[in-house]
Amino acid sequence: MQRSIIFVFSLLILSFQAGAQNANVKAYIQQVASGWTSDAKKALPDLLVDSPDDPGVLFLHASLVEDPKKATPLLERVVDAFPKSEWADDAMARLVVFAATKNDAEKAKKTFAKMREQYSLSDLLPIVYDVMRSTVGAPPPADRTPISTPVAKKTEPVAEPATKTSTKAYTLVTRTTFSKDEADGLMEQFKKKHMRARMTTESSKPKPRYIVSVGEYDTESDAEKDVDAVHAVCKCKPTVTKR
Repeated sequence: MQRSIIFVFSLLILSFQAGAQNANVKAYIQQVASGWTSDAKKALPDLLVDSPDDPGVLFLHASLVEDPKKATPLLERVVDAFPKSEWADDAMARLVVFAATKNDAEKAKKTFAKMREQYSLSDLLPIVYDVMRSTVGAPPPADRTPISTPVAKKTEPVAEPATKTSTKAYTLVTRTTFSKDEADGLMEQFKKKHMRARMTTESSKPKPRYIVSVGEYDTESDAEKDVDAVHAVCKCKPTVTKR
């Protein structure tokens, strides 16, 4: 019994330390972005020893490397190995800027197209687009087709009535609530992002229940690809569900 308590206590300590480290890494990255590097440089060696494969630590390391050629492999590792991390779009944005400022138009446009396809909700897109436009030139705002490797164009869904029928088998359920106002508010959030949202009603006592879902997909894996994008809008945990 005593060993079990010690084990659980150890796990809690490790969890707390991991959370504290993530907060510290983010703080260091913000400092570097503001031009203050001394604290981050002092902390980096220990961070690399403790968490060499953490995407935040890798991005911090890249941010402290002055030579773009040496920083590029670190940024590419964040993008390739941790595409769903909060630093992936930052790393890809940095890669676009590096290529654009070196006047490597082909690489800059290819990376920018990939960023716009994978991280369409990133706040960094307008900034990177301006850099592209003032250096190597940028694709038109409506052009979402990758430069070198043509792929099927993603269809950004538009909010539609719940009565419309569809042969798609899966959807992403974002919220189940008894509050019509809450459901309407969530629907409005998705509409503003031009995402296909629908609200259905279930009869239950003492009052009906409202279910807000997003998207229509042929397969479960297709639906899972949009989980992060939907989460970024609703700040919830979308669940892949059969329609």
